[in-house]
Amino acid sequence: MPTKQEGYRFLEHTTDALIEAWGPTLERAFAEAAKGFFDTMINFENVNPSVEEVVDASGHDEPELLYNWLEELLLRFELRGMAYSTFDIDPIFQTSTSFQLRGKARGEHYDPAKHGAKTAVKAVTYHMMTIEREAGEVRVRFLLDL
Repeated sequence: MPTKQEGYRFLEHTTDALIEAWGPTLERAFAEAAKGFFDTMINFENVNPSVEEVVDASGHDEPELLYNWLEELLLRFELRGMAYSTFDIDPIFQTSTSFQLRGKARGEHYDPAKHGAKTAVKAVTYHMMTIEREAGEVRVRFLLDL
């Protein structure tokens, strides 16, 4: 079991990428989930956080919010060629109809020579997705279809 206050790790799965991320808050767990997401596709530690972009997501519940957060990052990677390495998320808040997230993602345009290519992510999925809280820690798990 991980002991760092926040981080992510890859769990065993036969065909897809199962990622567990954790942090002291939901926001930090989602930020670590984003790191694990990019680490699946590229050598994200080589991404220079020189460009800052605002990323908004919403969902009717927390799992949908996590799904939409990661889906937005996948769309930005696939459609705009953006690779990110650091993430800061403002406090997530709930309205009468949804959960709202606004974050800052820092990175640069994807360069295969610099960032490499690991595995193509086809989609974010709800399969095996969990969000758990205990003793000052939030832990999320999600499966990426490869």
